[in-house]
Amino acid sequence: MQLANHHAHSHFSDGRLSPREYLQEAIAQGLKTYGFSDHAPVPGSAVGLMSLEELERYLAEIDTLKQMYEEDIQVYKSLEVDYIPGVIAMDSPHILESELDYVIGAVHFVDAFADGTPWGFEESVECFERGVTEIFNGSIQAAVERYYALIREMVEDFRPTIVAHLDRIKKWNRGERFFSESSPWYLEAIDKTLVSIAEVGSIMEVNTKGYYKNETAEPYPGRRILIQSKQMGIPVHLASDAHHPENITKGFEFGTSLLLESGYEQISVLSDGEWMPAPLKPSKLHPAPFRK
Repeated sequence: MQLANHHAHSHFSDGRLSPREYLQEAIAQGLKTYGFSDHAPVPGSAVGLMSLEELERYLAEIDTLKQMYEEDIQVYKSLEVDYIPGVIAMDSPHILESELDYVIGAVHFVDAFADGTPWGFEESVECFERGVTEIFNGSIQAAVERYYALIREMVEDFRPTIVAHLDRIKKWNRGERFFSESSPWYLEAIDKTLVSIAEVGSIMEVNTKGYYKNETAEPYPGRRILIQSKQMGIPVHLASDAHHPENITKGFEFGTSLLLESGYEQISVLSDGEWMPAPLKPSKLHPAPFRK
């Protein structure tokens, strides 16, 4: 079992409670490494979850916690950076100036409505349907293909350390409500995106949030993609995308089993400042009960 989590959110963005409370829980569960990756500010946009002023406080607090807990756990400083063309990317000035240990690249917004509001496809199923209708003239194929095209742009042009929740676009597709995930056009979009990730050497996270939140039957990405990514030599790690301390390793048992079944024998873990391969073992964590 991976004794690390590299994707987590605190009260500085859309998480709950303070970074310190996450670390206390991580130590209680025996984790060796913990990385904070709150949502980066999106300058000049209403979609941001953190202001530039809050970013300064966030960075300072993580630096303080690194020193405070250095005897107990390795603490790393990151941001989940949205890729919105012409608005924010991994090379935006406030991202480069943050001196991060690693960067998580993500696509949460796909183009925009007529009034300029970015389409946040995760917001609700109603918002998802509205975006497909108004931005893509009702074509679910065009919407999904655009999502993967944006991921490829992000990966090829900015090379994030980690690619977040690759097939997140399937959030509302349980039971294949909107599209078949075995359609040739969908598989082709996946194929091209995995080629881009493999070529630049980014780590692909296996995000268990969709599973433990009962959004999907699998993590992001699922079994089919993991089998393919293993064949292509794409490195992976487990991430819980925790928004509360009680979720910092949630879904890791299932995620570990799925990775082993997909042929993975090791994962990438940040240790002593370097990404290192670590053996993937089906052992169990023994978490202490979360105490607020």
